[in-house]
Order: sequence, then structure tokens, then C-alpha cells
Amino acid sequence: MTNTIYIHQPEKSVSFTRLPNFLFEAPTFTPLSNEAKVLYAFILRRMELSRKNGWADEYGRIYLYYPICEVVGLLHCGRQKAVNTLRELQYAGLVEIQKQGCGKPNRIYPKSYEAVPNTDFKKSRSGTPED
Repeated sequence: MTNTIYIHQPEKSVSFTRLPNFLFEAPTFTPLSNEAKVLYAFILRRMELSRKNGWADEYGRIYLYYPICEVVGLLHCGRQKAVNTLRELQYAGLVEIQKQGCGKPNRIYPKSYEAVPNTDFKKSRSGTPED
């Protein structure tokens, strides 16, 4: 008999990242790689921290920094794969990337799924992401 440990109560030290269902259910996002979907979830998580810290531009848009080296560490991939994954999110309309130059990291502006053109949640099983 093996020693199996069952969790009866949630552990307090475990943190979770929410992965939005619409990334898997809306036809618009079907072509996105799973890496891009996971990265978007982590960007949304980091966005909450940026909001708490008051990181907003002159138009009130929340931004964050996610250096490529951190994306490489998160996804356990090479530098080019990390760059391509961020570009995937940009082309899908889920983030806007603004270069700053002079060795400064790019600003990433997360966008709402509602801002993405041709997103039809009526075709997905659960309707809107809030369901």
C-alpha cells in the first residue's frame, strides 16, 4: 500500500492563478497556444498588483512590466519562444506592448476580452466570461 496524502482542508500557503474560461471556449481564442493563455493569466494577476500600486499612464490605463527573462522563467522556454508568446497575445488583441527604448523594459497594457474584435461569446458554452 502506498502512502497517499489527501487534502482535507485548503493549505494556506498555496496561491492560485485564475485562468479565464473564455480563452478556451470563445472561437476567437482557439488558435492561441496554451503558453499564451497561461501567460495572459499571469499578466492579469500582475495587473492587479499594478492597479494596487497605482501604475497607470496619463490616460488612466493600467500597465505592467513583464521582462522577457521572467517570461522565460515562467514558461520554462527559450527567449525567442517567450517573445513569440507575447506577440501572440498582442496579435490576438489581449495586450498592447509599448516600447520605451534606452534599455527600459516594454510596458504591457492588458486589454479586456471585450476590446477584442470578432469575439462572439454566444458560440462558447458558458456565454460570457463572468458566467
